[in-house]
Amino acid sequence: YYEKVTSTSWPAEYKPIEILQCHGETVFVPAGWPHLVLNLELTVAVTHNYASEFGPFKRMCEDVVEEEPEFAVRWYAGLKKNGRDDLASCLPYTKKGC
Repeated sequence: YYEKVTSTSWPAEYKPIEILQCHGETVFVPAGWPHLVLNLELTVAVTHNYASEFGPFKRMCEDVVEEEPEFAVRWYAGLKKNGRDDLASCLPYTKKGC
């Protein structure tokens, strides 16, 4: 992916923003921004990723179903089990009757 988006054939208007994070620095990545982390050496990272019903939840559900279908099935079951039908309805499985 990195080689693709940094190649000369990649459209200039979509060139990535690149940063070099130094020791002790924090990087904030806004919700919904695709991103890639390339570690230059052995690294320990602390990250906080979460799914918020107040963010782009529907788009995130679609991405999870496409990219991690087995997890999506378990996630759907967990939402239903915990009474979160409102959130489970965002997953496409509701259309298939799963």
